[in-house]
Amino acid sequence: VENERIADEALLTLFESEFIRPYRDAQYFVLKGLIQIASALYGKLEQTRKSLGTSPNTANEQSPDTGNNAQVSKIEMNVGLVAENVCRILLMIDYVAKKKDDLQDETKFLFTPPVLSEESGADDDEDFHDDASVDSEADSHVTEFSNEREEIDDKAGSKRLSSSNPSNKGAKRAKTDSKLQKIISWQQSYKHRNALQEAWLSALRLPNLPPRTQKLVLQHLSTYVLGACPSPLRFAEYFTQSFKGGTAVGKNTAAGTNSGGITAILSLHGLFILILHHKLEYPQFYTSLYQLLHPRILYTKHRTRFLRLLSKSLVGNTMLPAYVIASFCKRLCRLALAGPPSGGLFALALTSNLLRKHGECACLIHRSGNAEDGLMEDVFVEDVDDLAQTRALESSLWELSALEKHYHPAISALAKSCGTEDDKTAMYDIEDFMAHTYKSLFDQERKRIEASGKGGKKSKVALTFQQPNDLFTENDIFAGMMKCS
Repeated sequence: VENERIADEALLTLFESEFIRPYRDAQYFVLKGLIQIASALYGKLEQTRKSLGTSPNTANEQSPDTGNNAQVSKIEMNVGLVAENVCRILLMIDYVAKKKDDLQDETKFLFTPPVLSEESGADDDEDFHDDASVDSEADSHVTEFSNEREEIDDKAGSKRLSSSNPSNKGAKRAKTDSKLQKIISWQQSYKHRNALQEAWLSALRLPNLPPRTQKLVLQHLSTYVLGACPSPLRFAEYFTQSFKGGTAVGKNTAAGTNSGGITAILSLHGLFILILHHKLEYPQFYTSLYQLLHPRILYTKHRTRFLRLLSKSLVGNTMLPAYVIASFCKRLCRLALAGPPSGGLFALALTSNLLRKHGECACLIHRSGNAEDGLMEDVFVEDVDDLAQTRALESSLWELSALEKHYHPAISALAKSCGTEDDKTAMYDIEDFMAHTYKSLFDQERKRIEASGKGGKKSKVALTFQQPNDLFTENDIFAGMMKCS
């Protein structure tokens, strides 16, 4: 029954290729239609909850009155399927009109917009705000709109310069008034951006969006939507709730990072974009990032996305406290011990860069043990997520000594040099360490061996075991019968 309510992929693909992508007006009215569908559905759901005396937090909880809760849960499940269909249509829209030039080509309209009569004497100080409240007004198909507000602002300076000359002032006024005209509402670029924002916000209010679609939505929002919407900070609440839900799933299920962890990674990436480009204040960002730093993260599909986010967040911010850097260095070294060689190389390279950028953390390298046996107690608290309570700055990076004996020679060499580089040594290019896998490391070593043997000199491959001299071991009854030359 569930599959019957999910829109057919072939039908959606046809709808996308025939209407949404080629025509800006069709795209705009699809967005407006989705807003109406999602808003009406959400309103009916709220009325049902109110009449049955349930709330979103208790609808899925078991209680003595299971009848009402079961009824609401069934309705929410159906709403979730509709929300999935709405989001699948929105995922097809990866570009909307952002400026006036995007709406000048008549071939981009399914129906050619009419040319209306010019009108003079319009108020030059008319304010066109890119606010969500603009779309809350009744959308008449014809609205008074001059060319873009930027054009009028550009002319403001020249108006002030020529104001002292009465003849120039009158000519300028006539020239400006001649360009004021009435145009259709969907010929205004800010209307398209507002429609995109409101369509997504209306769809994301609907409950029970399936995880398979939520991952695509989070990735799409970060890539295509936040940069086009007039008020991207309105998506911060959705990213925050998705991150909390993703980390909860990761802790409570055996699938761990493969299910909820990916959702948490994509949510945190969206929050990072809002912090970096839209001035969002999110004090728990580095605590959330620290939570995800686990060896399981190196086996996920979006590993490279997370590692790039981690590198940009730590290396790009030089104002981080020493205890935050020390906590990340400790956990990165633990990750290098427990993770694959590809992740270990990244962890050591990032640790080296952090230690060189933050000299106050050099004590992690130079701290020594007691005078009797050279040992010291590691006071680092690994189980807490609060960076101020890890006591990492009181500890030491003893993990580097263990990594010097790693079976992979690249990790061993990198561990020996980590934290001991001088000021003239260039920082590691973290991008070079992100894409490493078992296969890439094997191919890299194979090419190195082939290159070293091109001069006719055979290169010996380093092995981790001694060369045998017999087919059977010494304790075997057939020992000595088949000697190896």
